[in-house]
Amino acid sequence: MTGTIIKKFFDELYPKDLAYEWDNVGLQVGTLNKEITGILLSLDLTKEIVEEAIEKNVNLIIVHHPLVFKPLYNILTDSYKGNLIEKLIKQDIALYVSHTNYDLGHSGMNQVLADLLELTAQEPLEMMTETHGIGKIGQVNPMALDDAIQYIKEKLSIKHARLITKKNGKTVKTIAISGGSGASHMFEAKRKGADIYLTGDISYHHAHDMLQMGLTALDIGHYAEKHFAKALKEELITYGVDAPIYESQVDLDPFTFV
Repeated sequence: MTGTIIKKFFDELYPKDLAYEWDNVGLQVGTLNKEITGILLSLDLTKEIVEEAIEKNVNLIIVHHPLVFKPLYNILTDSYKGNLIEKLIKQDIALYVSHTNYDLGHSGMNQVLADLLELTAQEPLEMMTETHGIGKIGQVNPMALDDAIQYIKEKLSIKHARLITKKNGKTVKTIAISGGSGASHMFEAKRKGADIYLTGDISYHHAHDMLQMGLTALDIGHYAEKHFAKALKEELITYGVDAPIYESQVDLDPFTFV
């Protein structure tokens, strides 16, 4: 199987023109014009991920978060990114990125997260094009806020979260979610009546804005998107990709709570 099927898969399901203008998606290192010995799926690319790819004898890594966001003016191999690029090229490992195009895809990141939460009556949180939206909003059986937090942590397999609320005794029925850094969509979450809004990387100032508008939010972190690998593996297999596909076993959560 050649790597051209990977390009065809993303062109059909998560085309590059869905990505935000500031994003950098698609093939970032290497070539897809080769036989694929195996595919490693990971949220991010790190030294440990490259080592895992070498160990598993794969020659394609697909990640959600880009290694390169902005144009590189040099590739210094004694720098962290430069060293990663050097290792990929020397080992003939291609790197493919599907980021905000996956977030906006109909079966992409936010669909995966909403399904894990078992949301019913799902709809996009905010439409970004005529046919594609970002985030999801839907319903769960009513539960107390404390119970909802435990439910969310269990369903998304996260250990910690940061709560932003003025109403500790509230009941949660409507949940909105936007994977990654989605604080900018808090206004839609409020407008659509979310009892709690889930996203990651909420800043101090955005948290104050949420409090002032009366929006309860839960910062679930960026690493909650780790479910990307399992979901994408299932889609690739269904599409007909017959090379070995591995979900990375490297723990990429950079935070230790003390």
